Amino acid sequence: MKTWFISLGCLLLAEAFADTSGTPNLTIEVRGIERPEGSLFVAVYASEETFLKKPLTGFRVEAKDSTVRIPCQGLPAGSYAISVFHDANGNGRLDTGTYGIPLEKYGFSNDAEGVMGPPAYKDCRFELKADTTLVLTLK
Repeated sequence: MKTWFISLGCLLLAEAFADTSGTPNLTIEVRGIERPEGSLFVAVYASEETFLKKPLTGFRVEAKDSTVRIPCQGLPAGSYAISVFHDANGNGRLDTGTYGIPLEKYGFSNDAEGVMGPPAYKDCRFELKADTTLVLTLK
């Protein structure tokens, strides 16, 4: 009986300290990192109007392996799009060549690709409703 009360007490304490915010957890899995050096720059966008202009949030993580898993917590349920680029040389920007063509690897959510430029927001958009792992391959 004593064990039962202790178990009940632990359960009630766990409930009290549980995260009840209701925000889903997003994990971004970036694949296709050819040279595990430098950094990955990640940008999360919440609307078509801000896509590739003003991210809702953004961060930098080390590119330590050919695949990197990035936790992105605190986003409320909703529609988002993600862009990532691999800053292999560490200069803090996406290097481009002639006509603005990227020289470093990059990618978008849904592995969306554009024609003669970046993809549209609608092609990158995904719904975050529950805990999700989004796989994105650099090209």
